[in-house]
Amino acid sequence: MFKYKKLEDEYQKSRINTISIPVFQFGSACIFIVATSKLITLVLQNELGLMPILIGCQIYSLLSFLFLRFNIHKINIQLIILAYLLIGYELIITTDTSPQALSLYQSNFTMCGVIIILISEFKESLVIILSTFSFKIIYTILMETQKSYIIYCTTLILMFFMCFFSYKLNVLNRTSFLLSQYDYMWESVFPKIVDTPYLIFTFSEEKLEFIFKSQNKLPFQCNNSKQLKEFLREWHWNQLSIENVLFNLYNNQSLNEFHSRKIEIQKDNKTKQSIRYSMMKSLSSTFIIKFDDSIIKVDDCKVVLKGTIKKQEELRMQLVKRIYKNLQMSLISKQQNNLWLIRNNCLKQIMDFKIMKYQWKTKLFDTKKLLFLNDIFVYKLNRLQIINPKNQNITTIVVQLKRLIFEVLELTKNQSSVDVTISETVTISYEGREMKYDKDAALKLIWYNLVEKSEMQENLWVIQLHKEPCVNFTNQK
Repeated sequence: MFKYKKLEDEYQKSRINTISIPVFQFGSACIFIVATSKLITLVLQNELGLMPILIGCQIYSLLSFLFLRFNIHKINIQLIILAYLLIGYELIITTDTSPQALSLYQSNFTMCGVIIILISEFKESLVIILSTFSFKIIYTILMETQKSYIIYCTTLILMFFMCFFSYKLNVLNRTSFLLSQYDYMWESVFPKIVDTPYLIFTFSEEKLEFIFKSQNKLPFQCNNSKQLKEFLREWHWNQLSIENVLFNLYNNQSLNEFHSRKIEIQKDNKTKQSIRYSMMKSLSSTFIIKFDDSIIKVDDCKVVLKGTIKKQEELRMQLVKRIYKNLQMSLISKQQNNLWLIRNNCLKQIMDFKIMKYQWKTKLFDTKKLLFLNDIFVYKLNRLQIINPKNQNITTIVVQLKRLIFEVLELTKNQSSVDVTISETVTISYEGREMKYDKDAALKLIWYNLVEKSEMQENLWVIQLHKEPCVNFTNQK
């Protein structure tokens, strides 16, 4: 058994689905068909002595399929029962089968028993071997008039050899499974340890082509095997396409299990890119290409830059349209509320920029300095109140706290108050809408650093802050 339960579960699931269930279903179906045929023969011959046993075999075969559907993990026990049924049926046919056909029948049942032993786990195969061989030895001793001790001893030796063989086979199966997992290891582990651009793919012997697996931060589009093929054929090294270079590497039998090399590849004799390619030989060879960050394709830089500029222009136009709309509404309705909203949106963008751009350290802060926000939201007639009986300062990241209170005042109902209470902990209570921080990068960072929990209490939202901000050591400098 594997040390890690998850790995053991994956192994058992793979073994059960690929071989245990198909063999069990085929064996049970064969027993049902043979038992039915035998039952019809006995009825026609008016021999009813073995009918109860055959009917029992049929019922078990049907129930085993149903039981397997609802409890697939009990397949090992059902394989043991199937092996015992084969032994029982083997004894039945000896009573009315000709000597010529009996040898062939027994060979068939022996082969079926061996197959069940081979596909079973070591513990279950041990039970089947010891119990079936012991039963056959005892049954033969009781039924035989002239004892054959040499055959008994030979059977015992064979029984112990089968136990040893089953153990070795189980070890080989588990080793093979580990090797198959080794092929997929890089797909899950590599992204966690490498942050630079890379490309992972394998080579398929059946299709004779490279198969895309995963990629990270590539400066070009490569999300499937077709795009991978384009990349491998467009780029060259020493007058050979990268596809041919890696294919020759794959066919090179003199290379070790792991091979790695750094090269400089070219495209159209103009664009250059430094890469390090690696190949790991196992059940299926895995290739990794890691790209040097120092060199990036000029064409792709232009595409990325154009996309960035276009996005910035769209954002700028959205801002201009929003400002125009609010100014137009203010002029028409002669209200200043929209002008306040424009000013507040600009202030919020400035604070968000500072929060996302710079690293901020914690420091002691006098919460009375937050009262300037009352002037910002005077148009809503909201009121920020600081309840600080001991007149104590708090440890916080100032700009993030200001931005958090700013958002709370925006969400608060008109003509309502926001209470910041400072005791052993700092709590912010207000009446209004719930704060949705998931889609705002700045608010999400603030929530992670400052907020311990948020809950509804008596129609008020209460936000409780950490005693000290949860920032990493780089922010403490």
